[in-house]
Amino acid sequence: MANPPKILLLTTIASSYTGANTVGQAREQYSPNTYIIRVPDPVMFPENFYLRCFQKGIDGIIIMSSGSDCPYEGAYARLSGRVARVYKLMKEKSIPIHKLKLTTICTVCKHPFLKEISDMQAAIAKEKLA
Repeated sequence: MANPPKILLLTTIASSYTGANTVGQAREQYSPNTYIIRVPDPVMFPENFYLRCFQKGIDGIIIMSSGSDCPYEGAYARLSGRVARVYKLMKEKSIPIHKLKLTTICTVCKHPFLKEISDMQAAIAKEKLA
């Protein structure tokens, strides 16, 4: 049986990591090949960070931000611009852009948190079958 895809989650301390914690408190489960990095805001990662993750064997990255509720002024707009630049670099390197997703997850978003992981796993599995 093939290993489940390795998915990296970049979560914010202010919101999406708390959503992940809610999943744990509810004893919900997701793939053990899902790795969480908790940061003040994902805008801190440069474009080449994402490309290096893919080179090192990460199959998918979900950036779970605070969206417009971000406590850092202008950070979400900068993050959105950065992700657009990463998509361009991914296309240049023939990395499918569905492997990177920017989404907003709130402190109590247990089901959306799990759905994002499930959707990423399904997209990667579909790609591997093609």
